[in-house]
Amino acid sequence: MTPRKHWIIATALLIVTAVPAVFALSWDELYAERLQEDLAYRQAALGLRQAELRVAQYDEFYVPYLSIGTPGQTAIRYVGGEDGGLQPFTLQPSLSFTNVFGASVALGLPVTVVPSPAEGQDSVSIGDPGLTVSRRIFEETTPNVLGARAALVRAQDAERGAREDLRIGLVNEVFEARAAAQTLSSTQQQLENARRIRDASRDETAERDLERSILQAERAVIQAERALRNIDERIIGQADALYADILDRFDEWITDLPEPDTIPPTTADIEAQRLAVAAADARRAFAFLPYIPNPSLSATVSWDRDESELNWSIGLQFSVTLVDRGERAVAALERREGAEIERLRLDAAVEAFDRNVRTAWEELTLLELDSRIRALDLEDQIEATERTRDLFAAGFATEESLVSAELALSSAELTAERAEHSYRVQQLRVRRLFE
Repeated sequence: MTPRKHWIIATALLIVTAVPAVFALSWDELYAERLQEDLAYRQAALGLRQAELRVAQYDEFYVPYLSIGTPGQTAIRYVGGEDGGLQPFTLQPSLSFTNVFGASVALGLPVTVVPSPAEGQDSVSIGDPGLTVSRRIFEETTPNVLGARAALVRAQDAERGAREDLRIGLVNEVFEARAAAQTLSSTQQQLENARRIRDASRDETAERDLERSILQAERAVIQAERALRNIDERIIGQADALYADILDRFDEWITDLPEPDTIPPTTADIEAQRLAVAAADARRAFAFLPYIPNPSLSATVSWDRDESELNWSIGLQFSVTLVDRGERAVAALERREGAEIERLRLDAAVEAFDRNVRTAWEELTLLELDSRIRALDLEDQIEATERTRDLFAAGFATEESLVSAELALSSAELTAERAEHSYRVQQLRVRRLFE
């Protein structure tokens, strides 16, 4: 027996016996495991969480930040020497809010700690509470919010798409494992018989026809071996069970598949691009901003606890570039052109999506026709094989003809099943376009 025969038989035995309980894995468990191992999905899930946080920073401006630290340039210091030690320091708990109509609001209450207080001195003293509000005059909140929402829509679509793409890929892997396993199990014994009969044949025409069938079967076996090398062994061992799980769920997966040639009115990517266009339009409205100062205004209110007096102040900070090397002109041009560029991207996205959906429907139709053709071919081959069996039983057909017919039947069965698998996978791909 040749090394290749040994390899084929070993693979077939692996398929039959590789179902130990330790590898038992349902579709849901396998899918969940793959999600955790998939780089694209993990990145998409992280991107979604970041995008959600960015939007929440604008929508939930009423949720405060609570922090504590040393205010200004102060620090907690320890001085060495005979009279050294831990020096008095100040800590300031702070309650702050951001994106409050474009402003930042902070409420602070300084607490001074004296490690070694003198007689009559408090070791801890509370300072005067203060409230500070700061805001730039031209705060571009609207384009920032629109941009964050566009990023969120894209992130949601990316996360959902990564999950669907992984599911489609896993379905295809199970289909391929089952087809490859069936190719090995159904073809091996027939190949052994066909080679034996070919070697003993004296009919050149029948021998030539049988040789062709053998070569086609050997080709199918090599393809199946190559496919199995790239598939998870657990899937190979449980291909039939996973295949049954997929069929149980399949109708549910495509329950919302619309009528053929339907074009969805919009998609997540197009809606995100519309938000990007709106954000770019809002930035274009401030195309003059690079040429003028954009001061930061701040107002502080504090309460003097010792004097029972309210103190307040208003500050203004600004910086104006009087001469540059064209940076302001380019920044203004970028704002004006940015809106047109985003609109062109929107038009391109709409056109590309329409084209992709039509192509996907056409591909589904072609695969459906191919599946029906293969099913008819299979029916013809079943009838031809039955006739050959009857003729052989009656002594009117050679054994070579019978073996060739049975090999052709195995090939037709596998071809029909693969065509059906391709059609089902394309159904999932089309359904993905409508989410």
